[in-house]
Amino acid sequence: MEGKNKYKFIAVVTAMFLVPFLILSRHFIYGAAELQRNDMLRYLELRTGTGAGMISDVLNLNYSLTRLTAGKTGAAALKGELDRRVKENPFIYSELALLNASGSELARFSAEKSVRTRLEYSKSEELAEARQTLAPAGAVEFGEYTPPALIIAEPVLKAGKPEYFLSGRLSLAYVGEVVRLMGRNSQGNLGLVDVGGQIIADSMSMSIVKPGLKAPPEVIKLLSVAADREASNLASEVHFRGRVYLVSVCNVVGSKWWLYEIMDSADIPVRKGAAWAWRVVLSGVLLIVIFGVISYVLALRWLRDGGAAAAPPAA
Repeated sequence: MEGKNKYKFIAVVTAMFLVPFLILSRHFIYGAAELQRNDMLRYLELRTGTGAGMISDVLNLNYSLTRLTAGKTGAAALKGELDRRVKENPFIYSELALLNASGSELARFSAEKSVRTRLEYSKSEELAEARQTLAPAGAVEFGEYTPPALIIAEPVLKAGKPEYFLSGRLSLAYVGEVVRLMGRNSQGNLGLVDVGGQIIADSMSMSIVKPGLKAPPEVIKLLSVAADREASNLASEVHFRGRVYLVSVCNVVGSKWWLYEIMDSADIPVRKGAAWAWRVVLSGVLLIVIFGVISYVLALRWLRDGGAAAAPPAA
């Protein structure tokens, strides 16, 4: 019976200290994991914000027709500049066209002769929008065997009224390479989507396999939240089909495009600190068990010996 009481005493003493220690340890471990997820979200937010700024610079430098023809006045000068741009960089400028204020085509310069170059810019929706808003308007065209292209129309204003319209078909292959380069070290997938949620380019090259592919539903969900909040960037956990995803989106300044990065929370790299936290907890459990045994030994030595010394001598 004494042997059973020995183990009961050790178990009770150990449990008295072990239960509160495990409760605190649980909060400690889960708190560390939560901090790690928040740190990863901030990291994704930083990456998408920086990447969106880079994409904005690329668009401003290479895809703004009014900037490319800045300082040129008159139809002849504009025609000469458009022709030069197509010849110098046909990789981007597949076709450029000059239209007058009424939308009639004055000149067209193509890098190659194909069916796709025969676009009627005078009847395009982009021209109609640019004429109405007096601002650049564009839409992404997805081809089955060609990289996505930007169909664009921009007004050349004089005294607040359009004097000419610059239009064209600009290949987005260069933008795609920039996106894939930025996403090379991504823990998940980094991509660029248009206003309709279609992927223009992504680091996993899914947009190449399926042109016009929609962004993951987790990204679409966060884009909807960002639109409701009128936020230019947003990073959050998204719960979808029983899994938790970390998603960050950022608007590309000067456009309606968004750069996103998404990863499964289960794929977060394990830090050395996480393993260290588990070692601390296991070490604490082991020490509490050892203290329980030590408590039993000391109880025997102090309580039994002390009780025997205090007992009155037998008559």
